[in-house]
Amino acid sequence: MFTSVKKLFATSLVAILAISAIIPSASAAEHQFTDVNSNYEEAVSFLYEFEIINGKTPTSFGTNLNLTRGDAAVILANTLGLDTENAKSAGFTDLNARVKGAVNALTEEGIVSGITKDTFGPDLLLTRGAMAKFLNLGFGLEEFAEETPFTDVSGVFTTHIEALYGSGITSGKSPTTFGTNDKIKRGEFANLLYNSIFFFSFTPFAESAKILNPTTIEITMEEVSPEGITAEELAEMFYIDAYYNNGSYKALEFVGTSLSADRTILTVELSSTSSLSGKKGKIEIDGLNEIDFDYATPIEQPVVK
Repeated sequence: MFTSVKKLFATSLVAILAISAIIPSASAAEHQFTDVNSNYEEAVSFLYEFEIINGKTPTSFGTNLNLTRGDAAVILANTLGLDTENAKSAGFTDLNARVKGAVNALTEEGIVSGITKDTFGPDLLLTRGAMAKFLNLGFGLEEFAEETPFTDVSGVFTTHIEALYGSGITSGKSPTTFGTNDKIKRGEFANLLYNSIFFFSFTPFAESAKILNPTTIEITMEEVSPEGITAEELAEMFYIDAYYNNGSYKALEFVGTSLSADRTILTVELSSTSSLSGKKGKIEIDGLNEIDFDYATPIEQPVVK
């Protein structure tokens, strides 16, 4: 597989999305929460099914209960698949055993910070502004930021709220208010987390591919890729493997990418160590049929008489 630069959720999130594509929404892991209405059903069902979030009791999700900073940290760390057992201590003295690993891991990645140098405030209620920071930094939404129409947005949370607004993850409490200082409820957080996950749910599929030369491969995708996804990010989503005639195998790596104007053709430039020059074998690209290549056999030149 191409070398990935997705540091946090390339493995866990892709796995979740891949599974969700083949598992019906009504699964064997259906929740028994009686306080989840149609506004939250899809998000809560998904998050519960994949063990990202639990209820307050076996029959109550706590939809209208406020969310604490500690609970939000645990949920976000679960979503991103962070190593909560081996994360170095963030130095907070007010963490209990249930939230400590999650907070340490998120702090190590620069996603959360404390109320003070020594305290995280796990039992304090999470504001919508702080929630925006959690999701923006957790999912890397900065590049999608847009100026908002909200009149109650200012200070340290501005860029984070702009990121959620620009990516379409939230439209605010009203057309002109975000509710920056309001406490966020568990149902609201479930919806916003669900939206954040599926903002990255586009998965490209190859319709066909060509080997243009020993270092260039062209992939035609089945559908137009979204504007927010770069050529490099698309390349990282494909498995491109070379199987050589000598029995060896290599997952190819790239050093350059480009995308056609209509965003359907991805061109990948292979690294020097992945070059097919002087080699013979087959290329596999996800579910496509194998593509033969032969750059080991000299091309016979026509005899000039």
